[in-house]
Amino acid sequence: MLSTVLTARPELALFAALVIGYGVGSIKIGPFKLGGVAGTLLAALLIGQIGIHVDADLQRFMFTLFVFALGFSVAPTFFASIDKTTWTWGLLVVIEIVLIIVVAFVATWLFKLDVGTASGLLAGAATESAMVGTASEAIGKLGLAAADMKAQQANVATSYALAYVFSLITIVMFSSQIAPRLLGIDLRKEAGKTMARLGGADSNLDSDQGKAFPTLVSRGFGVVAAAGKTVEAVELALGGNATIEGLRRHAADVKVTGDCRFETGDEVAVAGLRTALIDAARVIGPEVGDPSEVAFTVETRDVVLTRWPEHRAAVASIVEFLRASAIHGVYLAGITRDDRKLPALPGATVRRGDVLQLFGKPEDVARAAHVLGSAEIPGPMTDFVYLGSGLIVGILIGMITVPVAGAALSLGSAGALLSGLGFGWLRARRPTFGAFPVAATRVLKDLGLAIFIASVGLSAGPSVLALLGARGWELPIAAVLISLVPTVASLYIGRYLLHMEPAILCGAIAGQQASTPAINATEAVAGNPVPVIGYTVTYALANVVLPLLGPIFVAVFTAIYGHPVIP
Repeated sequence: MLSTVLTARPELALFAALVIGYGVGSIKIGPFKLGGVAGTLLAALLIGQIGIHVDADLQRFMFTLFVFALGFSVAPTFFASIDKTTWTWGLLVVIEIVLIIVVAFVATWLFKLDVGTASGLLAGAATESAMVGTASEAIGKLGLAAADMKAQQANVATSYALAYVFSLITIVMFSSQIAPRLLGIDLRKEAGKTMARLGGADSNLDSDQGKAFPTLVSRGFGVVAAAGKTVEAVELALGGNATIEGLRRHAADVKVTGDCRFETGDEVAVAGLRTALIDAARVIGPEVGDPSEVAFTVETRDVVLTRWPEHRAAVASIVEFLRASAIHGVYLAGITRDDRKLPALPGATVRRGDVLQLFGKPEDVARAAHVLGSAEIPGPMTDFVYLGSGLIVGILIGMITVPVAGAALSLGSAGALLSGLGFGWLRARRPTFGAFPVAATRVLKDLGLAIFIASVGLSAGPSVLALLGARGWELPIAAVLISLVPTVASLYIGRYLLHMEPAILCGAIAGQQASTPAINATEAVAGNPVPVIGYTVTYALANVVLPLLGPIFVAVFTAIYGHPVIP
């Protein structure tokens, strides 16, 4: 009865695979968590044993949405990472690309793998789900008989699922546990040293947590010690890290200017770094228990950094730039890059396209946003004219074919990845148009990939047992080797040739595998967000380059062997 219902209504099977897959994928064992995508594929392969047909157009449509959203989301970091100062990060990704292809072809020759199994092995070993789609599309254009094409595409999904599980375990354990031991370091201590060098000692917090003693605070004080002194002199005595935002004298508000002098009995409102306000009572006078008379409005506004001179500038330089621009009382409360929080410490650097959280009075924050870039437009609305135009351009790019070794090579849905990059870059440069909120991007990316993976798994289900029976022990060994060879090489090259800081390097290795579980585990061991600094750059680069390897690998395989199966 159940099989009849699922066969008649395949959308029920799709959502059942999502429910089961994300449920199983959320189970955490130590530092390891399978994740929703891999869980969905395994659930779909199991459900697919009863024989369920999912329309190929649905797969292509959902994959196109996924890769466009992926390109759009990583575009700011991707383009900001391409300059002469970040070539070292790009080198790690090049090492990853070259070595995984070399080891994959060695495994292909050694185990006599067909093109579908080899492509899925490559995708799984690189933990890059998007490669499943690009490789499957490339196989569909080899001119094979319908039955052979379906069998090869099913092998892509099956070998990917098996390789992904073992590679995921490998990269999670390597970046968080094995790499620090190979370097002979304590990752937590090294991350702490790097954090101290950057100018702080922040610790990790969950999304629903906050610090009991926040960095930026506001206080009210009664003037005693500061009587006769100017506002400018008092702020200088507070180290330049706090500002006088309000002044009340004889029950009347007084305009705050730099040369304004305090009188005994004045009440003032002060905002700034908590560390600066510790000494405020000595400099100004006793703290006021109820400062409601001098209370003022503050806001924290997200601002996209578009000003080129501040690209790769230190946080301290951003603060100095605002002061030089006569913008008073605005503080940098946080940095977001690729939807990941980075420590807003004096020595940390920002990149064009980063989202800066500015704290201060609304009018001051608005002025700061104007000189740094553009304030994020509040609201959940998506510009569907811009989104639809990007998808159309991407589909047209994917339709372009280039003859290579007798085969027609095209990007297929990966054209939407390039289009997403371009449209995301334009949006980052001019955030006043083309709204595509982060939450909407994440939903489109996650749902598109989940439905695509589920439909691939359901279609490949009937052939999974045959492939596992023939290749069961070979694929896990090959997957682990394909994962380990480039990561070990990157570790030693990054540390001893490129002289990267160990904690940042461990995050960069997780990024070159585009592995979110790996950076989560590494960040947890480090105890602070320092590994994310390296992760964001290599993650952005890898997420663009790795999906493009699908059609390239298929084309090279065909050029070498001339047939989807090695003789």
